[in-house]
Amino acid sequence: MENSTKSKITIKQAYILFLLSAFSPLIRLSASPSVVRGRQAVWVSVLFSCLIYFGLIFLYGLAFSRTKNTCLITLYKTAFGKALTKIIILAYAVWVFVLAAYYLRMFSEQFAGSIMPGVSPEFFTITLLALIYIIISGKLQSFTLMSEVFFYIVLLVTAALFMLQLPKTDFRNLLPVTTHDTVNIFKGIIPSLSVFIYITPLLLSGDNFAQAKSGEFKKYGFYSTLVLLAVNLIIVLMTAGVFGAALTQKMQRPFQMSVKTVGFMGSLERPESVFLLLWVVTDLAVIVLMMYALLKCFNVLFAAEKPEIYKTPLICGVYIGSLYLKKIINETELSEKIGFPVNLGLGFIVPLIAIGVLFIRTRKTRT
Repeated sequence: MENSTKSKITIKQAYILFLLSAFSPLIRLSASPSVVRGRQAVWVSVLFSCLIYFGLIFLYGLAFSRTKNTCLITLYKTAFGKALTKIIILAYAVWVFVLAAYYLRMFSEQFAGSIMPGVSPEFFTITLLALIYIIISGKLQSFTLMSEVFFYIVLLVTAALFMLQLPKTDFRNLLPVTTHDTVNIFKGIIPSLSVFIYITPLLLSGDNFAQAKSGEFKKYGFYSTLVLLAVNLIIVLMTAGVFGAALTQKMQRPFQMSVKTVGFMGSLERPESVFLLLWVVTDLAVIVLMMYALLKCFNVLFAAEKPEIYKTPLICGVYIGSLYLKKIINETELSEKIGFPVNLGLGFIVPLIAIGVLFIRTRKTRT
């Protein structure tokens, strides 16, 4: 029993893994797509997104206290029963498979294009998958310990880049915000919120968490809300605050362009290279998170005695998916037409329904 406990991660480590995983997609989605929707009021959208995220975490905490388990699958089984839960988990499996293939492709293309141009992206894809295979074959705790170190490094680098870019920020690009911006504000919530709910795939593997003390889940959930708020505001200020909403909407990688201008100012020699190397770590974290969730889904669906038998087929499947995903649909269509609605549906609406059903059932039982 002691060894089993030591192999599990704490709630704090789980949140840090989620935050590190959210960093890369937040930069991709919370700059240009959020500004397209929220325009100069995008920073207000960020505030609402964080409030909604914390509300979900608060409800999770209440639900987990009733199920005596921080595993989302246990919550679903309690609320929906085994049959419906398997259907939902099948949908999750397809969802996280596409996400893993998508981020794998984005990583290889970003790395090849920015750091080693001329090298085939497939080389980086295979290299990263080999590393991921090693990670998921070992203990989750070892990777989360490494993630905790890199998480603080990424935060420090991001804060340093923001301080260097702060003199160029023009707050007139983000003001004024009036009642006429209400529709834009609510539209701007979607991109960042669709990333915040990446906490949901992590909770599918909740039985890997060590037993949390009362209120610990919500406490670190509050801390994670503050981190997400700070990171999102930095992204907004370094993009729309510097370039303006109109120009940011036209940029493909506004945050990366903002980082490059720091080097042009003479403040730092090639800062984008340093940042991209840290970006590799965050991409690795999000793919590892999705692969762990995918393994959990397959274990629930097929109830294998040794879930590790799925590792090799799933790794190969994600690799093939990353090759064909780019040909089938482009990044914008995947995010806007598929990613946002599916993320919100499976990561937000379905858990809320499960929590509502659980509360109704437990109330009837008590009465």
